[in-house]
Amino acid sequence: MRLITPRAAQALLAGATVLAAAACGQTASPATNTTAAAQATAQPSATPMEVSNCGATYRFERPPRRIVTSSTIATEIVLALGARDRLAGTVAPGELLPEVASAFEGVNIIAKSAFPPPSKETVFAANPDFVVSGYGDDYGPKALGDRAQLREEGVNSYLLSGNCPGRKASVEDTYTDIRELGRILGAQAKAEELVSKLTAEVEAVKPVSGTPKVFDYAGGLEKPSTAGSNGLLDDLIRRAGGENIFPEVTSYAQISWEELVKRDPDAIVVEDQAFEPADKAIAFLTSYEPIRNVTAIKEKRFIVIPVNDTQPGLRNGRAMKTLVAGLAK
Repeated sequence: MRLITPRAAQALLAGATVLAAAACGQTASPATNTTAAAQATAQPSATPMEVSNCGATYRFERPPRRIVTSSTIATEIVLALGARDRLAGTVAPGELLPEVASAFEGVNIIAKSAFPPPSKETVFAANPDFVVSGYGDDYGPKALGDRAQLREEGVNSYLLSGNCPGRKASVEDTYTDIRELGRILGAQAKAEELVSKLTAEVEAVKPVSGTPKVFDYAGGLEKPSTAGSNGLLDDLIRRAGGENIFPEVTSYAQISWEELVKRDPDAIVVEDQAFEPADKAIAFLTSYEPIRNVTAIKEKRFIVIPVNDTQPGLRNGRAMKTLVAGLAK
């Protein structure tokens, strides 16, 4: 069976949302055209700066004027920072957080599907000077390509740092991303406001006691997939008071049902994804004979979390609340 990555799941979910809107007769409106002069007057003052991201340094001579976002989680941050007027395009936005959804109206959707990632030609058709992504495969050879090459071509880029290759993600990475993107966009005050709000949400969640054993189920029938302990979900589970039962699996991968039975989780996180909705996943898990004696299965302790909530971004506090509520049952 083909392994579906978190990026693919998010993309499928976003694509389903766009298609559903189309079925209802709704269409995405292109971004409002403005003259270069009008755009320039709306921009923060130019202040050259250097920003480090995923081990590389990027120089900005001025705040970006034409931004393309390639995932829901990246789009939400850019909108929350007040850069709607500079959002030249986005890829399959999916269901955005309520607090930013209204600001999205009229944004140009340059691709209705984010899986596979959009090609360089598709993104460059929006004439961006800055690309913000939540997933590293956007910079793969069949997508946008090497970030250093993009920089040479006049397009800076940013990858939400919790998904930088080889990095062990944490909630603090999200705070860094918001601050760095705020600095790049000339929206430092708004960035600090967002960080304060998210920090308060995260710190308000009190972990459960007893350190329950948790398995992250990211889909799969023949073999179950799990996000891996380098992913942000591992940090969220730990902060909620739980323990990831597969700490040695660092990146998104498949494990065996037999090993799952041996480790006997107390609770199972079920990532709600378009290719495998949570209700169908739970129906399978509760009917699959080889795992019937697993504690989480017998006690029906399933914690349903939308796949985007497991990724770096503005949803971290909401995800922790969901985890704690589920573990406290």
